[in-house]
Amino acid sequence: MLAWTMLLGLLAADKAAEAGKKELEKLQGTWVMESLEVDGQAVPEEKLQKTTLTIKGDKYVTKVKDRTFETTIQLDPTQKPKAIDMYFPSGTDPPKLARGIYEVDGDRLKLCRHQMPGQDRPQQFGTWPDTGLFMVVWKRQAP
Repeated sequence: MLAWTMLLGLLAADKAAEAGKKELEKLQGTWVMESLEVDGQAVPEEKLQKTTLTIKGDKYVTKVKDRTFETTIQLDPTQKPKAIDMYFPSGTDPPKLARGIYEVDGDRLKLCRHQMPGQDRPQQFGTWPDTGLFMVVWKRQAP
């Protein structure tokens, strides 16, 4: 019985990984920041200008003016809401994991997570004062 349960668990994990790869393929390309909310406050539009996201393979590369930030992502679209794990480089230490949720609606990608890695995954989209949550909406850049 234990072996059967373990086999079912492995099959479910394989299914989630395969679904994540297919979903990641859909997100490839360049995105422009459309909105950003932190701790319940919208960030002014002028601060968002020239902020882009490029997803290439499993790399999530954000460019803010002249600074670039790269992280590795893993998606699980089988969860409700859909889950994203972001692995931030940490020098010679293992990467720091930030757990978030995401949603794709046409040419928009919405992501919500805590600002600091190591926190629990949010269960809903939105931010509130003093929670450390942020929510970003990216719009796919026309080719």
